[in-house]
Amino acid sequence: YQDGTALHMEFYNGKAKYEWVAGPATGNGNTDIPYRSRKIGNELYLINWQETDKKDYLTLVFDFEKMLMHSSIIVGYENKPERPLKTVFKSGIIDHLKMAE
Repeated sequence: YQDGTALHMEFYNGKAKYEWVAGPATGNGNTDIPYRSRKIGNELYLINWQETDKKDYLTLVFDFEKMLMHSSIIVGYENKPERPLKTVFKSGIIDHLKMAE
């Protein structure tokens, strides 16, 4: 992301995983997350998932032609005092891309 945070993401066998590799959340992540995806254009994909353990809901748009990612995230939708509800609406640059054939 343009704010200096970065993450590594992988999609495999209908599951996703990610790990923050730069920024305050470095080292945090999750694995084996079931996700849904839809191709919405040429090299353009809409993906979403819910992390029930963290109470987060993510919607991502990947534009592989422009090497951009856009995210809309509800973080902590359970709204507990130790993890208050917030929303995220950001875009970032895709640094590396490896697509399965």
